[in-house]
Parts: sequence; C-alpha cells; structure tokens
Amino acid sequence: MKKIAVFSDIHGNYQVLSSILDDINKDNFMEVICLGDVVGIGPDSSKCLDLIMNSNVTMLLGNHELYQIKGTEIDDLKTSFVEHEKWVFETLEERHLEYLNKCKLSKDLLINGRLFNFCHFFFDDTKEYPFYPFAILNDGDISLILKNNPVDYMFCGHHHQAFQYNYKSSLFTCVGSSGCVCENTTFYTVIEIDCDYVKIYRKEIEYDKKSFEKRIKNIDYPDRDIISKSFFGVNIK
Repeated sequence: MKKIAVFSDIHGNYQVLSSILDDINKDNFMEVICLGDVVGIGPDSSKCLDLIMNSNVTMLLGNHELYQIKGTEIDDLKTSFVEHEKWVFETLEERHLEYLNKCKLSKDLLINGRLFNFCHFFFDDTKEYPFYPFAILNDGDISLILKNNPVDYMFCGHHHQAFQYNYKSSLFTCVGSSGCVCENTTFYTVIEIDCDYVKIYRKEIEYDKKSFEKRIKNIDYPDRDIISKSFFGVNIK
C-alpha cells in the first residue's frame, strides 16, 4: 500500500505546521505534499517556510506565495490586504523568495493506473488564470475544470472549508485549511492507495494553541486584530 500526506493553507501558523510534520514523520509516506498558502495571514510566514524548506515536503504555490514573487497586482485585493502582503514580504529573506521561485503550481502522480492531481487553485503559468481573480468556485466551475482536466483524483486547497465533489468518474477534494483553525486541534489528509481501492481520510492531531495565541498577541502587523479573530478564533483585546 502507498500512502500520501496532504495539507494546505498553513497561513503563518508555525505551531500547527510543526505539529503536522512531527506527526507525518512518525509514519511511512511515499510523498508529502503542501498545496500552498504557507505564508500570509498568520504571524510566522518566514519560520513556516524555513520548516518546509528543511523537510521532505513537496511545496506547491498558493496565491499568497504568488503575491510575494509576482506581486499583489495579480489579484483584486483591498488596500488593507495589499498592506498586509507588503508586511509579509518584509519578513521574508532572499532565500525564501529563491525557493518559492523554484516551486511549481501543480503536481501529477500516476499510481496503479490512477492519475492524481495536486494544486492550490486552478493556476496555469502558461495561460491566463482561468478563474482569476481567485474567487469561490461553484459546482459548475468544478465540473468544467474536471472536464478539461481528466484526472481520477484532484486535490486542492485555497478554500478553508473542506469538501468533496464528484464529477462522472473523477473525485474532487478540497482539503481545507490546516492553519486557520480556532480549536487546539488541526489536521492533514491521508491518501491510501492499494491495488483495487483508494481511501481518503482526515487525520486530526493536537497542536500548541496557547503558544500560537501568545505569539499572535505579541506581534503587531496589518489587519492583525481582524485576522486573529476571523481566522484563528483569538481575541487580541
């Protein structure tokens, strides 16, 4: 049996990422894939990138990484979000940007005759972004994507709530955000592949939420108060 671990949208939550990687390292995965958005929103983008860069994780680019290497002009962002992304950029070093510039937008794996596709969103660096700006997708959008990209299994991030969608013989799985969680638990997705079946499930683990709360309260950055409450369930005041 082959096993793949997948997670996405860590968003500067170092405590979550370290807990996920510690748990993954206890098992025997043939591949570990991050679907992007390691940076942005949370307080520790650079520390999270350092952790990814020093691991055996295949890192794919999310829109927040693209903001850092291509500029926020690629999306229709409000002024306050632009200021936030500028702050993120200032926390990164040249080595982080060099690493991100080498990362890809998607990854395909052919296993036991089944094609698995992994991406953050529906990017194509050879074309115009088909769903630019990065908007919430409806069922019709996903059906069109799967029609134009015939794969057996597609795994995406970007949307912070996990869900699945079937289109003919294809299964679309949004893995959700592992970093933007309000409780003291997080998760990652496990794919088990055997000769005649594929099993997909979420593995939940605990992380040090108190340390994360202390960190976000002790650092000031654009939109922190709104972000801390909306994305992490932390009240600053």
